[in-house]
Amino acid sequence: MRRLALVVLAVLSLSVPARADFIKNYADWQRLGPDGQAAYAMAIFDVMTVVTADNKYTAARAMGLRACGIGLQLKGAMVAQAINVFYRDHPEARVVTPFVAFNGYFERGACSPFINKMREEMGLPPMKSAPPPESGAAPEGQPPEGQPQ
Repeated sequence: MRRLALVVLAVLSLSVPARADFIKNYADWQRLGPDGQAAYAMAIFDVMTVVTADNKYTAARAMGLRACGIGLQLKGAMVAQAINVFYRDHPEARVVTPFVAFNGYFERGACSPFINKMREEMGLPPMKSAPPPESGAAPEGQPPEGQPQ
């Protein structure tokens, strides 16, 4: 699956400017088709599981997402389907990137128990509620994810 994801992303990168956000919204996401969506979704997942040693919050998120991927036996098509479900369930959020949809479904949804377990093991408080999908902002009185809460 990883090889397919890399091939698809390489082909896609030949036809668009070199930018991480070239899929800007639901309409762009739909144009990828099932195989492109699976590859793009796994790329998002892979990026989110990179551990950064200088920030314990992003490290806890990355390790929690890794545990979630293993625990739920996630595959690219499954991650893409979850992004599609997020867009279906939140039509007001179709203006946001698939990354925001991923965050809404996985980080703040299906994988949050894994992330919170890792945060607990690292002596961090659990994640707080997610912001509304259309705003992209942290809830009032709360810092954005990755910042001390």
